[in-house]
Amino acid sequence: MQEIKNILHTGKNLPACFFIMTNLLGIADFVIIGCMLSVSALVGLYFRFTGGRQKTTDEFLMAGRNMHIGPVAFSLMATYMSAISVLGVPSETYLYGTQFVLWMVGMPIGALIAAYGFLPVFFDMEVSTAYEFLEVRFGKTTRTVAAMLFTLQMILYMAVVLYAPSLALNAVTGLSTWASVISLAFVCTFYCSLGGLKAVLWTDVFQALLMYVTIIAVVVKVCIIMGFKEVHDIANEGGRIIFFNFSTDLTERYTVWNAIISGTMFSLHTFGTNQAQIQRMMSVGNLKKAQNALFLSLPLILIYNLFTFWDGVAIYSFFHDCDPMKDPTVNLKSADQLMPYTIVKLFSHIPGLTGLCISGVFSASLSTVSSAVNSLTAVTMEDFIRPYCFCQRLSESWMAFIAKILAIGYGGLTLLLTFIVANFRGVLEASNVVFGMVGGPILGIYMLGMLSKTANEPGTLLGLMAGFTINAWIGFGSYFAQAYVQVLPQRLDGCPVNSSSLEFLNKTEETFIEEGLDSLGLTYDEERYVFPVYKVSYLWFPIIGAITVTVVGYIFSFILSFYINVPDLKPQSLSPFVRNLYFKSENTSKETKASCPEVEMKEKKRDENHINCVRKSHTNIATKES
Repeated sequence: MQEIKNILHTGKNLPACFFIMTNLLGIADFVIIGCMLSVSALVGLYFRFTGGRQKTTDEFLMAGRNMHIGPVAFSLMATYMSAISVLGVPSETYLYGTQFVLWMVGMPIGALIAAYGFLPVFFDMEVSTAYEFLEVRFGKTTRTVAAMLFTLQMILYMAVVLYAPSLALNAVTGLSTWASVISLAFVCTFYCSLGGLKAVLWTDVFQALLMYVTIIAVVVKVCIIMGFKEVHDIANEGGRIIFFNFSTDLTERYTVWNAIISGTMFSLHTFGTNQAQIQRMMSVGNLKKAQNALFLSLPLILIYNLFTFWDGVAIYSFFHDCDPMKDPTVNLKSADQLMPYTIVKLFSHIPGLTGLCISGVFSASLSTVSSAVNSLTAVTMEDFIRPYCFCQRLSESWMAFIAKILAIGYGGLTLLLTFIVANFRGVLEASNVVFGMVGGPILGIYMLGMLSKTANEPGTLLGLMAGFTINAWIGFGSYFAQAYVQVLPQRLDGCPVNSSSLEFLNKTEETFIEEGLDSLGLTYDEERYVFPVYKVSYLWFPIIGAITVTVVGYIFSFILSFYINVPDLKPQSLSPFVRNLYFKSENTSKETKASCPEVEMKEKKRDENHINCVRKSHTNIATKES
C-alpha cells in the first residue's frame, strides 16, 4: 500500500513519459464524456416530441406545473451546487482550510426561512415569476429593475460556471479552454431550447448523479491509499482543519461569523428570491409539494458539500509535501485545477474512470447553466415582453417559439462574457463577487417588500440604488486592488528531484517572499497600500448589499410616506411571519374571502339564504295581518 502511495504521490520509479501521459485523456475517457453530452442532448429531444411537445409557454417554462418533487429536488441541488463547488470548494479548503465548512450551518437556516416566509407569498399571489410579486407590492418600475439586475447577475454567473469546467479540461488534456466552453454552451443551449424545463429537470437528475460520483471517488481513493486517519492527521498538522475562528476582523477570508451568515443569506436569496429556483418549485403545482421538494434537496446539498470540503482535505494530504502549484514538473496555473489534476493522478491507470469524473465536473456546469438559461427566458417573456409588448395578442405557439429563440440567444451571450471572469483568483471568489453585487441588493428588496408595511416604491428604489452602488464599488475595487491574501503553508520537500528542477525545489517560502512572490507565484508587495474597504472578505459583500438596501430603503420610504400616496396593501403580499402584526384577524379574513372564490361563494350563498328567509317571514306576517 505504501509503495502505491509513493508511486502515485511522488512519481518515483515511473518513466518520464508518465508525466506527459497523465495530462492526456484516453479514448475511453473521451467516449464517456461524449456519452454524457449525448444523453443530455437526447433528453431535450425526447421532451420535444413527447407530452405537450413544448407548444405553450406554460409547458416550455413551467413544465405544465405538474412535476414530481423527486426530479425537482435533484434539480434544486444540482442548480445550487454547480461546477463552482466541484472545483472551488476543494481549492479553497486546500489553500485556506476548512473554516468555510460552517457555511453548511447557515444554509438550512436560510432555506427554512425561504420555505415558510417567502414561498407562501408567491403561491398565494399565483405569480408567474418571482418579480411579478414586486409589481404587485411596489410597482412596475421595481419589477423591471429587479428583473434586469437578475438578468445581469445570471449572465455573469453563467460565464463563471462555463469557465470553471474549462479549467478542468485544460488541466488534464491541454486542449484550448475555449473548446470546452463552446462545447458545453452548445449542448446546454440545444437541450434547453428543445425540451424546456422538463428537459432541464431530468438532465439535472442524471448530471447530479455524475457529480456525486466525482466528489466521492476522490475521497474514497485517497483514503484507500493513505488511510482515513492519516489523511485527517496530515491535514491537521498542515493547519487545514479549522472550525472555530471567532475573529471579528472583516478582512479575514473565513471566520465563523461570515461563513454562517453568508450561508444563511445565500440560501435565503437562492430559495426565496432567485427565479431559477422559484421556477422549479412552482413547477410542482402547490405550496406543500414545493416545500417538500425543498426539504428533500437539503440533505442532498449538505452531503454534497461535505464531500467537496473533504475533497480539499484529501487533496492536501495527498500532495502535502509536494505542492503541484509550485512543483516545476506540474506548475498548475490556478488552484481550481487541483481537483482535475488529482483525478488524473488517481485514476489515469483505469480506462474511462478519469473521463467519468471529468463528466461529473461538466455535469455540474451544465446543470447550473441550463437552469439559468431557462429562468432567464422566463423572466424575459413574463417581465419584459408580455407587460410591454403587443405579443399579448400572439398565440401560445408563437410565444413558445419566441421563448426558444431567447434560450438560444442567452446561450450565445454567455460565451461573449466568459472572458470577464477568466482573471479572478478563484472561481468560488468570482461567483460570490457576482452574487454580492446583485444578489445581496435584490434580497434586500424582497425583505423590505415581504417584511415591512412601511416600504414603498420610491424609497425601495433609492435603497436598491444605494446597495448596488456600494456593492459594485467594493466588488470591482477589491478585484482591481488585488489585496494580498495569506494562504496556509505549502511544501516542496517531498517532490521528485532532477537536474532541471533541483535549484527551484531548494527554494524555501522565505525565498519566495524575498523575490516578491506569494505562495501562488503572484506578484506580492506587503508594503503596497490598499484601501481598507477593498480588503474586506468577499463573503461580506452580499450581507453589506442586503443591509444597505433594507436600511436606506426603509428610512426613505418612511420619510416619503408623508408626501406621497401609498396604495393599500393586501395581506397576501406580506410574509406569513408578519401578516398578523400588520393586519387584524377580521381584515385578514376579508382579504382571504376576496382572494378565495370558494369561500366568497359560500358566504354569498349564506347571505342570500338569510335574506330569502327574512323576506319569507315578512310575507307570512303580512298575509296573516290581511
